[in-house]
Amino acid sequence: MNSEKDARTGLLRPVTEWLGASPVLPRIATGLLLAGVLAVFPGFMMFLFVAGGKFIPWWMAGGVLLAAAAALVLIQASARKSVPEDHAFKWSEVQNSWFWTSLVLCAFCCGIGMAVDAWDRSGYSVVSRNNSGCTLIAKETTYFRGGGGVMYLAEPWGLAHRVGDWSVNEGGRPARDGLVKVSWAGSGVTYSVDGAPYGPYGGVGKGRCWTKAVTDRLGGD
Repeated sequence: MNSEKDARTGLLRPVTEWLGASPVLPRIATGLLLAGVLAVFPGFMMFLFVAGGKFIPWWMAGGVLLAAAAALVLIQASARKSVPEDHAFKWSEVQNSWFWTSLVLCAFCCGIGMAVDAWDRSGYSVVSRNNSGCTLIAKETTYFRGGGGVMYLAEPWGLAHRVGDWSVNEGGRPARDGLVKVSWAGSGVTYSVDGAPYGPYGGVGKGRCWTKAVTDRLGGD
């Protein structure tokens, strides 16, 4: 038993030493943190991610990136205990403070986003999809005796950007109930939401699927 344990320890030791001494993990963690910051702050209510038919709000995407960044840093911190002091990789106090302060702040924002979505009972629905894979997606919320919606246009590869919004009385959800008129024209789409005269555009909006626009341009269409 001891020989088997020693053998496993011998195999793991080079990996542990590499984890504790390499600057690669902190660089990857920093990249994940920056991606999380971009998902949280510029992405706040502006972007939606679509993967495998599932709708992933900004706070969920940001939370996954932040959790992965924290996990990598903690893994290296644990492995560093098995590495001689002069070989161990260490951040400066400023770098360490910057990393964890940014991560905690972004995680707090993600928590607020999750709480807000739970409070206003956010729901997502596919409104329309064209033959090139571009998809119009509605996020609808209900609060008190009112409601509202945000329309996103998703590219075929999964990133959706916000193209409009609306408000309704009595907590209605017109997109879920099929009360949205949609017209596709090439890479562009226009829509109107019945019963939503309380938005800044009266429930009317338009957007462009940039993937199709670029492929059409390259193809000479």
